[in-house]
Amino acid sequence: MKALKFYTQRDIRIEDIEIPKVGDDDVLVKVTDAGISQTQVNEFVEGPFLIDKVLIPSQEYGGIVVDVGKNADKNLIGKQVAILPLVSCGKCEYCLEGKENLCKEMKYHGLLGLDGGFCEYSVVNKNNIFEVEKKELLTFIEPILVGIHSANNYLSLFKSLKNKKVLILGAGAVGISVAAVYRDYFLSDVYINDLLPLRLKRAKQAGFKTLQKNELKREFDLVIDAAGMDTLVDEPAIIEGFDYLKKGEALINIGTYFHKVSFIPSSILVNEHKLLESIIYNSKDVDILKD
Repeated sequence: MKALKFYTQRDIRIEDIEIPKVGDDDVLVKVTDAGISQTQVNEFVEGPFLIDKVLIPSQEYGGIVVDVGKNADKNLIGKQVAILPLVSCGKCEYCLEGKENLCKEMKYHGLLGLDGGFCEYSVVNKNNIFEVEKKELLTFIEPILVGIHSANNYLSLFKSLKNKKVLILGAGAVGISVAAVYRDYFLSDVYINDLLPLRLKRAKQAGFKTLQKNELKREFDLVIDAAGMDTLVDEPAIIEGFDYLKKGEALINIGTYFHKVSFIPSSILVNEHKLLESIIYNSKDVDILKD
């Protein structure tokens, strides 16, 4: 089969490799859709930062189950599924607390230790698939889980998200997915900002409320940095976002940064702002998605 492999910074190669073998607890998926995240772009342009071996990238992918191992349900064959890329040990203190995203031996298809979706066929454990009816959602299941996890982190400190005024910085796939989660599931009042006019236009076409930078004010209950590292901006979203927060409220960082950022701690202190970090997802978030 054809596969794209990441070797190191600015070194990716399309190669002919063997279709992976299906283990007893695995399923074989014919990949129909695979996305690329800003993190993957950063890995290619300046990395590797997270990718720790030669592998097939893309953590946002899915397709059709074409074969299963002896311990998997044969009725899965023919099903359209998205891949849940997180693989954890299930034994460490974090896994036992339901915090698999912090697992000491965590792996992640397409990013950390395991092959991802830029290939014709992918083998994953039977527990790492999620049935999806609409094909256009195959590459969005992972970003949606990222959004759910960030909301759960917020709700561990605050009572509710309902009617909260939320600003999403960054209108890429993750930003749009997070916006949909907050608006449609947690019933927040969501606004999106992005530096790129085309992204804002697409967000608006998708039914989201958008704001230009000159329209942003200190009026939000929550700001979410879904932009991450961008060498074209003077001030990263993780710092800029505090300018739009009401006193006592929180900024959630989802976007990835692989270089130092500078800020004055007192600017956060005097407003009692909170900085929350949110990385990928865990089993609790998958349970919400299933519901």
